[in-house]
Amino acid sequence: MKAITVSAPGAPPQVSYSIPIPSPGPGQILVKTRYVAVNPVDAMISQFGSPFIPSWPLTPGCDASGIVVRVGQNAVSALGKEFNEGDEVCGCTRVGWSGFTAWGEYFLFDAHVCIPIPPSISLAAASGMGVGILSASLGIFSCLSIPLPDPARLAKKRGDWALVCGGAGNVGLFAVQLLKLCGFKVVATCSERNFGLVESLGADATISSALPHPSVVSSIQRIIATDSLIYAFDATSMNNTLISSLFSSLPPPPHPPLPSSPSSASPRLYTTTNSWDPLPQSSKTTHPFIATPIQLGPIGRPEAVALNGNLRRYIPVLYQLLESGKLVAGQYSI
Repeated sequence: MKAITVSAPGAPPQVSYSIPIPSPGPGQILVKTRYVAVNPVDAMISQFGSPFIPSWPLTPGCDASGIVVRVGQNAVSALGKEFNEGDEVCGCTRVGWSGFTAWGEYFLFDAHVCIPIPPSISLAAASGMGVGILSASLGIFSCLSIPLPDPARLAKKRGDWALVCGGAGNVGLFAVQLLKLCGFKVVATCSERNFGLVESLGADATISSALPHPSVVSSIQRIIATDSLIYAFDATSMNNTLISSLFSSLPPPPHPPLPSSPSSASPRLYTTTNSWDPLPQSSKTTHPFIATPIQLGPIGRPEAVALNGNLRRYIPVLYQLLESGKLVAGQYSI
C-alpha cells in the first residue's frame, strides 16, 4: 500500500509505495483510511522523535476515520458489540506504532478503544474527534475526578465554575461541552474570532487568550464574582503559570472537590495536555491545588491497562452523547 513516511527525526515526509498492509490480530480491526486529521502530535514526533516510536521509518497519523475491512478474533467494541466489515469508525490509534498509524491506505485499530461513528456524524467530521474527545474525557473524568454523566439524566446545573484554557481547539471544544453537560458554568479562553463558536458550544463566558495573564486572572475574578471555581483544564499545554497565578488569587473553595479532602484545605484540581514540563507546585496550606497531566500517548498498548480500561468505560457514554446530538464534533476543512 501507499503511505507517507518519515525516515528519521526531522527528515522530510515522502510517499512510499511498498508498505505491507497490516493484518489484524485478536482484538483488532483493519480499517480502510477515509480521512486523517493533521494533529500537532504527528508534527512533533516526526520532527523530534518520541519514546512511543519503537523504530523508524515512521508513518505518522494518530487521528483518523475509516471503514472496517477486516476483523480479528474477538474484536469487540466498547459498546459490547463485535465489529463487522463496513462499520464506520474513528478514534486515536496507537501513537507511532507500525501498522497502527493512519497516514497510509490502511491501518489497525484496537477494537476496545475505537469509537464507532454514530449515523449523524460524517466520516470527515469524525476524523478529527479521536484525540480531542478522548483527551477531554481523560482530563475531566480521570484527572479532575468529575463523575461520568448519565446521558439519559444529565446533571442539574451547578453554581460553580470550571475554566477551559483554549476552548476553541479540538481538545478544548470537547472539554467545554463535557463540563457543561456535567452541570458546570464554563469560562473559556480563546481568540476573539472564536468567541461565538465557543459560546455556541456551551461556554457561559469567554476571555481573549491574547490578554496578558494578570488581565485574564482579573477577568475570571470579575466573571465568577462570589461563585467558586474549583476545576481548571488547560487544552493548549501552555498555561501552567496562568493557573498558578489564578488559583493563588482566589479564596479557598467553599466545599472540597474530592470526598477525601479536608475542608480546611480543600484543593482545587488542574489538568493539562502538557505531559512533558514539570507541573506547577501549589502552597499546601493557603492555596492548595492538585495538578495532573493528561496522558493519552500509550493508548491501545497492552501495558496501558488502566488507560485502556478508562477509555473503554467512557466511549459508550460519549457515543450516546454524540448520537443524541448533546455532544457535537468541531469544525473542519478538507
